[in-house]
Amino acid sequence: MQRYQVLSQNEIEQIHENTLRIMENIGVVMTYRPARDILEKGGAILDGERVRFPQKMVEKELKNVPSSFTMYARNPKYNVTLNTEDSVYAGPNCPPFVTDMDRGRRPGTLADFIEIIKICDRLKNVDIQSQIPCEPGDVEVARRPDVMLYNTLKYSEKPFMGSSLGYENAKRGIEMASLAFGGMEAIKEKPIMASIPCTLTPLAYDDSMLGALMAYAEARQPQLINSLAIAGMTAPTTLAGLVSVQNAEVLAGIVLAQLISPGTPIVYSGAGSNAEMSSGVLSIGSPEHALVSLVVGQLAKYYQIPCRISGALSDSKLVDAQAGYESAVTLTMGQMAGGNFILHGVGIIEGYNCTSLEKLVIDNEIIGYMKRINKGVAVNEETLAYDVIEEIGPKGTFLVHDHTLENFRDEFYMPTIGDRWVYDQWKSRGGLSVEERANKKWKEILENYGEPTLPNDIDAELQKFMEIY
Repeated sequence: MQRYQVLSQNEIEQIHENTLRIMENIGVVMTYRPARDILEKGGAILDGERVRFPQKMVEKELKNVPSSFTMYARNPKYNVTLNTEDSVYAGPNCPPFVTDMDRGRRPGTLADFIEIIKICDRLKNVDIQSQIPCEPGDVEVARRPDVMLYNTLKYSEKPFMGSSLGYENAKRGIEMASLAFGGMEAIKEKPIMASIPCTLTPLAYDDSMLGALMAYAEARQPQLINSLAIAGMTAPTTLAGLVSVQNAEVLAGIVLAQLISPGTPIVYSGAGSNAEMSSGVLSIGSPEHALVSLVVGQLAKYYQIPCRISGALSDSKLVDAQAGYESAVTLTMGQMAGGNFILHGVGIIEGYNCTSLEKLVIDNEIIGYMKRINKGVAVNEETLAYDVIEEIGPKGTFLVHDHTLENFRDEFYMPTIGDRWVYDQWKSRGGLSVEERANKKWKEILENYGEPTLPNDIDAELQKFMEIY
């Protein structure tokens, strides 16, 4: 499928060249000494905690990044392949609050966390479980990464994301997850979990994120090396300047990962947007965010690396028309940009602060539209249907023809909660709004979820692991 190109090839090359100037002349602060040691051995120039990256070093390590890889699930039917063409969708990540139409807005709990995992496990268009679909605030902070990982493994058969909080914590999480997949050596060959180490923009990384990046690279697990640069706050107001800073940060992390383990799977992750200048607050439903997503998609294609783009984002405080149009625009831009790993694909409102259970279901519907559009239009003898057109002729009907019956299920997207009935039929079926239908849907999912499919012996081994640590 053709992708939208917001910049010319020459303009993308200008951003790349500006990025290399930033990396070589200005550098990136990296406070974690083990990371600096590896970079220095790989050819970087150190000035205290500031690391400068020679152009040849950057370009050499970029060539080691695979353009495709597979993430393996407990249930093989949910395996997903990440490449530079197709799109997969992950759930919401990191909101501290949860909301639904019955219980209202509230701080997230472990019970909320488990509900979201279950819902996303049953939503057809959610391909990967995020690490923190909501923050389980009632779990002790030190135990939270283990508890979240355990419950994700227990209640979902899909690929998943893991913790990025420091080297030891990340390493422990990877080891724990490997128990359900045959051990550490097995997952090095068949990666199972992704992390999202984030930069400390502008042009810095802290110990925690660098440690996690190193742990995942050692285990050859995928990572979404991420920068969320904010135009007018942590990056230049001009979007070309923002993208240059963001690109330098992401490439610095990619170089480190490849020096640790050449061929480590990477997803290029640029989540930058602009500040709302009247308040200084990050805006994620803005047209500027959509433009940055388009440029990120082009840069990742330039490097031939799968890219992460944010999905159904909204600054709205409710599941309302604003949430609908902002989410549809950001998801569409992700598709048009050629995004391959769409994080926050469902559920987000309030600028990353809240997960809505109704919006999980509604956004799943929007992704269904996106996936259908991404299939494109097949052109062949069967689809051109000349013989059928000739047979039916002028003023005929195609409704009951065999060609229609054989093709409509594959050709048409069938809504899961969208309404296409005429008014009287809609009214007779309850006259429900889309929010009310979504509310009904997530309740049905939870009611019919059934028992977890995690084998008892693995469940016991995971619980024992948590007790040991």
